[in-house]
Amino acid sequence: MDLIPKECRIMLEDFSLYLLAITAHAQWDHELCRSLGSALKDKCLTAVNHGSSSVTPSCEMMSVTMEHLLLLSPPLLSSLCCQHSPSRDSGSCNLLPSKLTLQRQTVSLAVATVQVSTVWVISKTYQFLSSWSLNKFLLITQGDLKVLRELLETMMHQINSLMMNSDSDHHSTLQNHNQLLLSQQLKALDRAVSKLQSFSSLMLNTFSRDCKRMSGEIFEQTMPSAVHWRPSLRTGFPSSPSEYASLAAQTVIGQVLEGVAPLSDDARIQALSITMTAFMEAWMEHILKQKIKFSVQGALQLKQDFDSIRELIQSDKYGLSADLHQRLLSLRVFQQVDSAVVCLLQQPQAKPYLQSRAWEPFSRCCPSNISRDSIDAVVGSSITNLRCVEGEDLTQSDPSVVTTDLPPVDPSTPGEPYLAPSLVLGAAQQEWLDLRIHGSTRRWRLPGLQCLSKSEP
Repeated sequence: MDLIPKECRIMLEDFSLYLLAITAHAQWDHELCRSLGSALKDKCLTAVNHGSSSVTPSCEMMSVTMEHLLLLSPPLLSSLCCQHSPSRDSGSCNLLPSKLTLQRQTVSLAVATVQVSTVWVISKTYQFLSSWSLNKFLLITQGDLKVLRELLETMMHQINSLMMNSDSDHHSTLQNHNQLLLSQQLKALDRAVSKLQSFSSLMLNTFSRDCKRMSGEIFEQTMPSAVHWRPSLRTGFPSSPSEYASLAAQTVIGQVLEGVAPLSDDARIQALSITMTAFMEAWMEHILKQKIKFSVQGALQLKQDFDSIRELIQSDKYGLSADLHQRLLSLRVFQQVDSAVVCLLQQPQAKPYLQSRAWEPFSRCCPSNISRDSIDAVVGSSITNLRCVEGEDLTQSDPSVVTTDLPPVDPSTPGEPYLAPSLVLGAAQQEWLDLRIHGSTRRWRLPGLQCLSKSEP
């Protein structure tokens, strides 16, 4: 370089910078065309990138189109690094564009990169969510979107760092104009990145709402009517979950479990937590909306149905780790369903039959040897007295139903088990208590008079 005159050296350096810039821009054009072509035919099937590119992290799940989109930023960053080298204006003959002009062109391509990537992610996210294609939806939101956000954050950091350290020695009108345009482009780039970040949060809320809506529709169509939840205690205690619970769980939770299989644990826990919470909340809200009344047996059946969700999570089929099991099962919504079942199991005892005063003369005339009231007093449906439900000793046939940990009885209402206020249910606790079968309806009954007995001579 020492053999080259200074004037020619400046022109040669400017020309080299120009060649590097237009080469980077041409490479960007090539990758953009590949991305647009891929977007037209990409079926968004689950694919795992095994680190073939230095741009993408190893073993990240993403679509083929996103792999092409991620290749748009490296040539731009390379060009900006070269333009950041000490230089002057475009040279004495002004045959080549200035460094600021090249920087503006490069930043404008960076803005286009963010906008094209955002259009891809947003359009495919809504497309797959509206069609309830959860596998593809999770591929875009937990794969493409996550990788794209990380790359754009890195790109923004590098661009801002380069622009802050750029030369500011020139104060000509043209330089000031270029600086103003460049500043506007950087603000546009920042807005585009912010839009993508806000969409990520919005999508989580949208997915939660849609998951809850879908779950609610399934329960409306498949959950049995009120009669199903008031079986006779003589039919035995439930031992397996209902068919509707398995169907609903597989339709919603099962698809998500399959879709998150290739994801990292952090991505899995986020998607599954949203799904579990929305699904269980929709289930409870459907029950409260329909005001289904539960007997003790019906409450135990509902408990079996709720527990089937826990069993689904822990199934070896989906390969979740023990840590994920623990984190999912500790979700607040599972505490809520447990508290709801406890409310339903606190069935109040039926009030003893109160004989009308109109029968008192007959009672005195024909005293009965057997007190019907004493029989009615022990006949009840409270979970606190399972040994004497409907006059049958159930513990002889099934010792496993004996409840040893029973709530204390409220002294103010001796027939009603006392239940402390639930922190997880809050105001909804009373709504669940109202779904119990109250045996307080007064029934008209002919008193057992000896004069009406067939054995009377």
